Amino acid sequence: MPQLSLYLDDATMDKLRNDASREGVSLSRHAARLIQVDGSSRWPHGFFDLYGSVSDSTFVEPPELDWTLDASRPSM
Repeated sequence: MPQLSLYLDDATMDKLRNDASREGVSLSRHAARLIQVDGSSRWPHGFFDLYGSVSDSTFVEPPELDWTLDASRPSM
């Protein structure tokens, strides 16, 4: 099985150990779960707070495109 080495500060390592212990799994299993599930299935923290935060008047919604432009092209 492949291995990965990480360099973490003490506070981060303590948090990982505590979270793994609370869930009753090994540190390796907890880290793998974070990478497999949590790392790819969530929007970044605060992502939706950014909605409407641009105050540049040149940043506008483009006009609606003609739906016929979506027609498939003949294969080459």
